[in-house]
Order: sequence, then C-alpha cells, then structure tokens
Amino acid sequence: MKHLKYIALLLVFVSCRKDVTLVLPEYKQRVVIEGGIETGSTAIVFLSYSVPYFGDFDYSAPEKAFISGAQVVVTDGIEYDTLVQVDPNGGYLYVGTKIKGENNKTYTIKVTVDGKTFETSTSILTPPKLDSLYFKAERDSLGFMWQRFSEPEGTGDCYRWFAKRLNRDAFYAPPFNSVFDDKFIDGKSFEFAYDRGPQPNSLQQNREDPERGYYKTGDTVIVKFCKIGLREYDFWYTYYQNKSSNGNPFSAPSNIKSMFGNYEDAFGAFVGYAPLFDTIIIPKK
Repeated sequence: MKHLKYIALLLVFVSCRKDVTLVLPEYKQRVVIEGGIETGSTAIVFLSYSVPYFGDFDYSAPEKAFISGAQVVVTDGIEYDTLVQVDPNGGYLYVGTKIKGENNKTYTIKVTVDGKTFETSTSILTPPKLDSLYFKAERDSLGFMWQRFSEPEGTGDCYRWFAKRLNRDAFYAPPFNSVFDDKFIDGKSFEFAYDRGPQPNSLQQNREDPERGYYKTGDTVIVKFCKIGLREYDFWYTYYQNKSSNGNPFSAPSNIKSMFGNYEDAFGAFVGYAPLFDTIIIPKK
C-alpha cells in the first residue's frame, strides 16, 4: 500500500507539470539620474544610461554608460545653478557651484539629455535629533553603532542613515536598508542599530574584509542622520526591496518608484537631505 501511495503522489506531481514560455519585454534604454542636495552643500548629480540585464554590455567598463555633455540646472525658484561636469571626457558627475541647500526650501532639477528634458522637485526639511549614540560590541572589539531616537509625533516622517570613520573613510556610506519611516514608531522613543556600510567603488575589498560591516574599538565615527520626504523615501525603500529580491525566485517582484515617474525615458531620484551630525569616539579596550 505504501508503494501505491508514493506512485499516486508522483503521478499527481507529474500531471501538474506545465511548460512555461517566458516572453521578455523589449529592452528600452533610459537615462538614469542619481542626485541630491543637502543643507550647506551644492547639488551633486550622477548621469548614466541604463544597461540591459540580458544583453551585451562590458560591466568591466561602466564608463561606457556614462553621460557626457548633458545640461543639468537646479533652481530654488529665485536663483539658477547650472551644474558643472567634473570630467568633460568621462561625464557622469555634475556638481553645483552657486546654490547651497537650506532647511525648509524646495529645489527643482531639470536634466536635458539628447534634446529631452526631465524634471522633478525635492525639499530639504527640518533636521531630526538623536537622543544618544553609542557603540555595542558583538564580537570582541567589533560591533555596531546604536542610536536612541525620540520620533516626533505626527505621521509621515522618513529618515536615512549614513556614517563614516574619521581618518579611515572618504565618504559617508549608507548601509543596506538605510531608510525607514514612522509607520510603527510615530511619537515613540526607541533604539536602533546599523552596521558599517561599504565605501563607494570598494565593494570587492569590502567582501574580503574580515571586519566587514563592523565598527571597532578605537574608531571615531561620525553619524549623518537625515530626514527626507515621502517620495524620496519611496524611491530608496523600493530600491532596496528590488535589490534584495534580485535573483531570488521566491521573492515578490518589486518596481522602484522613480521620482521622475512621468517620463518614459528617465528614471531615478533627486533627494533633499536635512542632516544631523553626531560623533562618537569608541575607546580602545
């Protein structure tokens, strides 16, 4: 009888098998806009073309997707700042020279590439405030950065977290899933932790680092805790969702919410950051 049951189950599974033909949509190249402006700094924008997931592209030469010769203009409604292309031969990075971000102001960006103009706006809000900042060891001298935060009452607030080690890191780096909103924490005091995010252009070295993701005793860490808008949060939240599901057949598909949502030929975000800076010196053991 046991053998008959196993055969019956096998027949059920075999009979449910069905060949599926997957038809991929035709690939369409888009302009990718990655930019932001924060309090006290000029705008920074990276421009590139999207590349096909299935197709011919030399990923060892990403500069082939960089956009050179674009016009990028940021305005606060009064003054206009035409961003300068840092490397005229390579393109990609454009920086402002006139307008510096101010709290509670709105900024509009217009990007013109190949005769097409793409536009969106962002606001720099009021900076948040951390109650305290401390290091908690997890593996001998290695550990994570912890914060205590009293979230202001009133739903709809969103945040993004960055940090860097003084004299060791060149940039403020966000860890994976560096954004959160106040959906479940509105008006509450709570503690949260983040690991150390990788420095840009050093992902391979980071993979081989035995202290990857950790801070350690003796580090001086500067935290940059930013308040951002809801559209800006939606972009980064769905970006991380999409990235975490990449290659996972059991995850639900996720579409990134572009801040240039009305344009078929452009994609990305221009984010206003209102940062709070706090520093901790972790004593050596």
